[in-house]
Amino acid sequence: MQYAGNINLQTMEKFLFVYNWLSALTDGRFFRTTFSGILRITAIVFTIYLLGDAIENGQRMVDLPAGASLLLPILSQLLLLLAGYMVIHLLLLRAAEIRSLYDPRYALSEVVTVLARLSGEVLFVATLAATLLTLLQIEEVEVSPWLNHLQQMIAPLLKQTTEVWILVSGLTLSFLLLIAGYLSSEVLEMVMKLSRNSEQK
Repeated sequence: MQYAGNINLQTMEKFLFVYNWLSALTDGRFFRTTFSGILRITAIVFTIYLLGDAIENGQRMVDLPAGASLLLPILSQLLLLLAGYMVIHLLLLRAAEIRSLYDPRYALSEVVTVLARLSGEVLFVATLAATLLTLLQIEEVEVSPWLNHLQQMIAPLLKQTTEVWILVSGLTLSFLLLIAGYLSSEVLEMVMKLSRNSEQK
């Protein structure tokens, strides 16, 4: 009878996917696969956008009047590409890290610690790039259409500040965001270690 019950249970599991889904939730496979996939898809989408934006900016440089300096537009485009590459690489690295997590007891907590570090890293790169691009905007360089809209919104503030102040503020803010991301990640890891140690006792 017990053998027959096991067979019936195995048969039910083949037709009712909820069993497999609950198993994936319990051991953390669902969360690891989901968040890792989201980061990879985000990296692909961002890569496509970055390439499209680079092509559009390249065409805009070609249409510049004869004799116009291309130094600052090229520098701004290289800065965008470098920042974009760093963000894409960070997304792929953290996606691989999430996929390699193994502790089923703290599956979601481990994922959140990685996402916290990733948030600090991405915000650090984005803030630093935005600061440098803002300085180029002051030189009236058309970097990107969406950045031109940003320039219009912060133009009154820029008129009342110096380039040195903008640079120092941007560097400070980017560093603080990086610290916040890593600190929150370390706090979560500390809580998990304390929990593991208490369980072993």
